[in-house]
Amino acid sequence: MRAEVRHVRFPDMESDQPFDPRNTLQLVEVYVGVVGEPGEEQYQVSACTPAALVDLLVRQPFLVGRHWLFVAEFSPAPVEAALRKLIGNVEATSRTELAEKVGRIGLWEFEDYRG
Repeated sequence: MRAEVRHVRFPDMESDQPFDPRNTLQLVEVYVGVVGEPGEEQYQVSACTPAALVDLLVRQPFLVGRHWLFVAEFSPAPVEAALRKLIGNVEATSRTELAEKVGRIGLWEFEDYRG
């Protein structure tokens, strides 16, 4: 089975607050399902420019880089295209395996959930 991006949302941009595309950190929510099957699950990625990374490191001594997408300049369309391409190439033999593989790109809403 193959992953398919169904929808991408940029919640930080919904407030219409201006931002500098060369110095920003933006949350990206990606809704992913299985090609040809109903349902989807949410993943989160932090899209960050180099200048925003420098600003973060000035305020704190280190960062863990999991679930980050680094971009020279932030623009929603290229970020969405990159995530669609990355995630669209993910294949697995089960839904769980697929979710875990996509979870290497973005934080899976059910990561570490034990039911």
